[in-house]
Amino acid sequence: MRNRLKVLIAGLSVAAILLAARIAPARLTLASGMAAIRQMVAAGRMAAAVRILESDYNLDSLGGSRALRDFSLIVLRQGLSDGDSFERCYAATALAAHGVWSGRAIIAEALRSPNLLIQKAAVEGLAEAENGEALEILERFYRLSDPISRAIALQALARVKAPAVMPLLVEATKDPNSSGVFWAVSGLGQMGDRDALPYLRMLLAKSVDPLVRTEAAHSMVLLGDRTSIDTLEVGLGSYDAEVAAAAALALGDARDPAAVDLLKETLASKRAAPQVRLAAAVALTHYSNRDGLPMLETALNDPKPRVVYFSSMLDHIDFNAGRALILRATNSSSQEMRLTAYEMLGRSGGEAEIKLLSAALERTGDSMDRAQIAWSLGRIGRPASIPILLEVIQDPAPETRYTAAEGLARIADKTQE
Repeated sequence: MRNRLKVLIAGLSVAAILLAARIAPARLTLASGMAAIRQMVAAGRMAAAVRILESDYNLDSLGGSRALRDFSLIVLRQGLSDGDSFERCYAATALAAHGVWSGRAIIAEALRSPNLLIQKAAVEGLAEAENGEALEILERFYRLSDPISRAIALQALARVKAPAVMPLLVEATKDPNSSGVFWAVSGLGQMGDRDALPYLRMLLAKSVDPLVRTEAAHSMVLLGDRTSIDTLEVGLGSYDAEVAAAAALALGDARDPAAVDLLKETLASKRAAPQVRLAAAVALTHYSNRDGLPMLETALNDPKPRVVYFSSMLDHIDFNAGRALILRATNSSSQEMRLTAYEMLGRSGGEAEIKLLSAALERTGDSMDRAQIAWSLGRIGRPASIPILLEVIQDPAPETRYTAAEGLARIADKTQE
């Protein structure tokens, strides 16, 4: 059970008793436990708050995990008053992910914002929360919004695995020409529910958009229907580089040995666009084939536009086959590349990656890099991340501090499951 909060020490008689008992005569402060932590956070004294947390609670115990969660949420609540609208939105949606809706008004304001980037931040934060209330808000936003905002909502919902999202995604597929249908199709494949197959087959038959058809075939493959592989092979030969690259990446996910030779041919082709050849190289990593690695190595240091193509494909690399490449990407001169690599380490990594991310923190002072590293440490979700994140939470940059707080809350929640 968590330690009870200690009462305020006041009065000369009490002080005299404590002094006589030789109990820390020079350190008679306001309080200890969570009350003191709250005071320190409010005063901006994060280092002192962390010291109290570590001294008053055993973070390896259940009570310590609860204290860690409480501390993290206190820090996130501070974010609700941040001067930056993006940071307020991040704090509000991060709190919502842990069942705390004290930032509800901030979320509502962000969803009404004419700034689409703020809308997107709120929508993505709610999708990350993935609890019932957050998904209900997203559904209302989707139904009341214009086509552009609906597409933003579908793009975020495509990453949600909750079954409650499926009816909305299915509904979106019924208009093959809508701006968000691509994301709806993608989400149905990622969700893993084979009940979506009839809708995907319908789109494959009726859609005139080759990119939507390619993504429908990709999702069908992910759901175990391999009848669409022919569509992907045809798409790989498309003159539209975006379609051909998407088909190559989908063939990587298909894990179809018959596709290897076709991907090798594309990799070697002088007529194929650079992004298509890169996509073929990425796809080959899913077959433990190393033929494309030299091109991927070169792409890490290439100037734009190739680095732009590659950074968007990096998270499609098979983690085990491409781990060394992903680690090198954390040192890329392109921040987009670095952030993607950090994210991959967070989504797929374990204890070894915690050490690598810790070393990366020591190398960089960039607040966005540090925030992404903190995010990844939280997603790995191991106790070994806790002392690192307790250091990061003392960072003066709000984006880094609040991300570290959310990561600590996530680990604390996981520990209590």
